Amino acid sequence: MKFLNKIREKIQNVDEKDFYKYLFIFFSVFVLIILGLILFYYLKINSLKESIEDINQMRETDVRNILMRSEKVRKQRQEVNNLLAKDPGFKILGYYQSLLRELDLTKYFKIATPRPKKLNDTYRESELIAELAGMNMEQLCRLLQALEDNARITVKSLLIKKSQKTSRAIDVSLTIATLQPVKEKTT
Repeated sequence: MKFLNKIREKIQNVDEKDFYKYLFIFFSVFVLIILGLILFYYLKINSLKESIEDINQMRETDVRNILMRSEKVRKQRQEVNNLLAKDPGFKILGYYQSLLRELDLTKYFKIATPRPKKLNDTYRESELIAELAGMNMEQLCRLLQALEDNARITVKSLLIKKSQKTSRAIDVSLTIATLQPVKEKTT
C-alpha cells in the first residue's frame, strides 16, 4: 500500500505540463510497441506464406516427377510384357546352348548352371552362370554382341582371366539373365 501511495503522491506533485508530457511519452511508447508488434505479425505471416508457396511448388514438382516415373515404369512394364508374350516358352539354357552352336563356340563350353529367382508376384529372373575356357577375345566379343542383340537377355557380370592351359587365350565366367512371367497356380 505504501508503494501505491508513493506513486499517487508523485503524480499529484507533478505539475500539469510535466504530467501531460509524461502521459504523451507513455502513450507514444505504447503505440510504437503496438505498431512494432503489428509489423512483426505481418512480416511473419508474409514469410510463412512464402514458405508455404515454396513447399507447395516443391510438392507439385515432386508429384509431377513421380507421375512421370510412374508412366515410364508403366511403359517399360508393357514393353517387357509384350517381349515375354512373344516367346512364352523361352529357356535361357536352351538359348545359350543354341547360341554357342550357332557361333561355333561349343568346344569352349565348360559349364552352365541355371538359377531361377523370384523377383515379385509378376516376374521371376532366370540366371545362367556359364564358364568358357580357352577362347580368344574376338570370339568373346561375338558372343557378347549376340547376347546384347537379344532384348530378352541381360549380361549381369563378366569375368575374364588369362587361360592357365593355353597361351594367348582367356577363360570367361559369364552371368546372364532373363525375365520370365510367374505362372499362376490353378486349383
